[in-house]
Parts: sequence; C-alpha cells; structure tokens
Amino acid sequence: MIEQVKRNYFYSVATEVPQGLSALDSNLIRVALTDSGTLQDGILWFQLSPGQTIASQIQQIAPLMLSCKLVVMSDQPNDLEALAAFAISAKAYCNTHAGVEVLSNIAGVVNQGGIWIGESIMQKLLTQQMPVVQIKQVVAQQWGSQLTGREKEVAVLVAKGLQNREIAESMKITERTVKAHVGAILDKLQLKSRLQLALLVKES
Repeated sequence: MIEQVKRNYFYSVATEVPQGLSALDSNLIRVALTDSGTLQDGILWFQLSPGQTIASQIQQIAPLMLSCKLVVMSDQPNDLEALAAFAISAKAYCNTHAGVEVLSNIAGVVNQGGIWIGESIMQKLLTQQMPVVQIKQVVAQQWGSQLTGREKEVAVLVAKGLQNREIAESMKITERTVKAHVGAILDKLQLKSRLQLALLVKES
C-alpha cells in the first residue's frame, strides 16, 4: 500500500472495480460521465471497453480529466494499444487484473510526475523498434513526404492503435485496401512492422 497523497478515481462501463485497485485504495472514487469537471488533482484509472478505439473512449471522458493524470487499464494488453495510450498522453498502461503491488508502483511513479511502462511492453519496444539514429534519419527526411495522402492517413491511424478493420471503417475503404496501403508504407519507409511505424509517427 502507498500513502494516499492524491485521490484515485476510476471510470469503466464494467460493473465491478478491479480487485487490485480496490485493495490499493479503499477510498477509491468511481466516476461517471455526468461528473464532468468535478475531479480534483489525482489519478484517473480508466478501464478500456472492448470493441472501441482508445481515441473514441478518451474523447468521451476528456471532460473528466482536467488536472488528473490518466492511467489506461486493458483486459488484454498489447503493444499497439500501449502506444496508442501513450500517444494520447496516458501516464501508464497496465493490465486491468494487475495486483496491488504493481498498481502501487504505478501510482507512486505517476504521482511523482513520471511515466510507467510495464516490463513486457518495454522489452518488446526495445527489441522491435528501430535504432534511435535510424528513427531520427527517417524523421529528418520527413517521412510523410514519401507517402501518398491516403497512405499518410493510414499511417496516422496505425499509430493510434487502430486495426485494419477499424481503419477501413474510418476511411470507408475495404480491409484489403488498408492492408495494401500498410504494405506499401512499410516498404517505402523500410520498416518491418506496424509497431515500428507507430514509433516513427510518434517520434515525428
């Protein structure tokens, strides 16, 4: 347990507060969308809902955040979702079912103004990302200028963590077309994965 210097808030469409979070703070405050503007300085633990993009969900709760620091919780964490979370200024991204010790560490880092990245995500980022020098070189060459307008749109949506189906729906094109665009983007920028693409877009 950590000393509760700042308040902990929780938002989710689920009916139950995660066990670890309940153990972390017995005074945890559950909030609703109607609580707009009432949250004081602290941490807003936000549990993602399946089937929706992070961007759309964060847009819904943006009025709640104000001076709160955002921690995104996911039932099924993955690399691209983590990048999308940090892209919208989350201070941490973790498993909804994380234990109290992990959540305590997260709260401590975030309350001190830091950013907490889980070990598994960090390892994947370290092993899959391009060397920093290579990233800077591609950024310096203005990667967007190497792509068509549609390809740039796709690249930005990939960086936000959207999957091909979601990109297709957003851009009103077929998944097959999205797949072709992604392949062309990776080829033009000499990248090996969507994760590298997301990192590149974030760096720029």
